[in-house]
Amino acid sequence: MTTTEVKKSNVLLLGGGAVGTIAALNIESGGLGSVTAVLRSNFKVVQDEGYVIESVDHGKLKGWRPTRG
Repeated sequence: MTTTEVKKSNVLLLGGGAVGTIAALNIESGGLGSVTAVLRSNFKVVQDEGYVIESVDHGKLKGWRPTRG
């Protein structure tokens, strides 16, 4: 029996709004890639505390961060 490995992508996220953050979470939690986030106004908060996410699909996550941000 052979296994198929999926090559992980490196994804660059410009901005960390709601849609981009959920997309990054889906990419990382699905094992499809590593996300680098480029943030401006909320950089320090995300760096120090991470995101607080309340999602039907992922539940409540406190302190989540992309792989690199």
